[in-house]
Amino acid sequence: MTFPFDIDINLSQSGITGIQNKTITVNGGVTTFLGPNGSGKTQLLRGLKSSLGGHANGKKIRYVSAGRLGPMENFRSDFDGQRGGRPNFDIATFGDKSSTSRRHLNETILGDFGTLSERPDILIKVQERLRKLFRRDITLDWDGGKLKVFFSRVDQETSSNYSSAREASGLLHLVAILAALYDDEVGCLLIDEPEVSLHPQLQSFVMDEILKVAGPNTEVGKKLVFISTHSTEFIEVSSVEQLSTIVFCKDILEQAVQIDPTIGEFQSRKLQALLTRLGQEHKLALFCHSPLLVEGPSDEIICSAINRKLNINLEAAGSQVLPVTGKGQFPVVIKLLRLIGKSPALLADADALTDNLDIIGVFTSLDKANVFASELGHRDAPELARNIYNDYCQLVADHWSDIQARAELHYYWINRDTDKDELIAKRRSAFCWLFSNDDASITSVNNGANWVSIKHRLSTLLVLLEKLGCFILKKGTIEAYYQHVSNLTNDEKPNAASYEVNGLMGENAETVTANYNDILRALQFCSQAKEINEAEAIRDLLLAVITPALATIKKETSDAELRLYSNNLFGAKSSLFQLSKEENGDDLYLLVELASNILEVEGFPLKIKKGSNPIEIVNEALKLK
Repeated sequence: MTFPFDIDINLSQSGITGIQNKTITVNGGVTTFLGPNGSGKTQLLRGLKSSLGGHANGKKIRYVSAGRLGPMENFRSDFDGQRGGRPNFDIATFGDKSSTSRRHLNETILGDFGTLSERPDILIKVQERLRKLFRRDITLDWDGGKLKVFFSRVDQETSSNYSSAREASGLLHLVAILAALYDDEVGCLLIDEPEVSLHPQLQSFVMDEILKVAGPNTEVGKKLVFISTHSTEFIEVSSVEQLSTIVFCKDILEQAVQIDPTIGEFQSRKLQALLTRLGQEHKLALFCHSPLLVEGPSDEIICSAINRKLNINLEAAGSQVLPVTGKGQFPVVIKLLRLIGKSPALLADADALTDNLDIIGVFTSLDKANVFASELGHRDAPELARNIYNDYCQLVADHWSDIQARAELHYYWINRDTDKDELIAKRRSAFCWLFSNDDASITSVNNGANWVSIKHRLSTLLVLLEKLGCFILKKGTIEAYYQHVSNLTNDEKPNAASYEVNGLMGENAETVTANYNDILRALQFCSQAKEINEAEAIRDLLLAVITPALATIKKETSDAELRLYSNNLFGAKSSLFQLSKEENGDDLYLLVELASNILEVEGFPLKIKKGSNPIEIVNEALKLK
């Protein structure tokens, strides 16, 4: 067996309408499926199981499910609510003699315990690791034709055996995976979520064990391993070759993405150097579809706080704030992420635009950039950016004196590096001054019309860039947006960001939106998730309950009759609202209370006059359109 080779995955048994078979390339001993929940990783693994027949070298194909401890729950938990809180720990059994013949077909821990009962050599390997690393021992016993499994502590002289059902979930998962890995009768092993119940260090240990056995199954003791994971501990991406073993999943209805390590882009030294130093944060970006790149820890702290404060649900929507050290790394990181099927966005300081066109050029060179440029009345996006940038630089160089007194008050000028080109500091400061003032104020300086004109052209460029996912901080840096703390020194930036977060979390949503709008737009671009609004979720039920109540309510109607009538129509759902009646002269009103302490909905109690339009009243009270 030699790598690479292709496998056609048969997905005909998935039961999903419109699904088509997929093809993946096996580039090494371990192939990893990555993607968010619901992206089809498990379906691909299951389809792969039935498609590996010609690649197992005559050996067994074993699939280990994410719910592999399922059969133990009858003994480990009060699974039906009738155990009185006392699970049946001590009667746990795991199959009979006949079931061991089906152990490679069994997708749960029963198959692994069956392996340990049949293969003393595998049992010894597992026992040795449990003893030395976790101070545990495992023994198996056939009792009345049923397999029982016991653990004991090896660090206690008087320790006695106890039922495996009493052992920690993490160690049980570990035993299952190790038994499957060491089984040399298996030529292809598929593990769904090997990280389940394992802490990060234990995940790293399991990954090391996987790498020891993974390889061409034509070699002694080696097998092809396929895993689906949500953990960075099971990702090795320090080289182009390792990156090519990852299958990036977005949706089961779409073809998964794999990179070809032989294409020209991956011969770039910068890209290869980036892969060798990918940290944990970068690896997290591999799990999301639209990572948001920022310049450092302060930007990440503020973005994360705004995300929480305004309920943007960035991570749930498939994004991740990814700090990149040094803005010079932006182009190569963006290029890498695009090559593996991601759609990265960028939130950058103003100098990402004022210093040169290297960073924004990564966005204006996209195919769709010219489409967006045409919507703004321009044919060519790179040319549009270049012309505006050159004219801006020329205006700053020729007419700096027009705005010098004002622009030199900006952070960029005060903290400039005097050893570097002073013209760079002028461009940065001038940009921030322009976007910190209205047109009337700008017009008042010498050559004001020219400065207003270039501001409008820069605004056009910023609109184009934001459509492409590139957001420039108009005030300069993230610190310029702070409302609750003065700028500290560079060494204190993370501390300043933390103080700022404490302040902004105490503000109302409208204030945060206004103060951090440039940052908010970037977060919303990456999230693109609809706002969670529980008022919308209950509106239809509320109208369904109150409309017939309004139609039937009379002066002689009692509150009990109102509630009984609603319950007859809607059952338990009607209990969400407490209905009562109020009279005011000849007018009759229906009062509605929300009978829940967990729903976050404003506008209650409602008071609705009989004969009025309940839709208008409900929408107004709940602030819905």
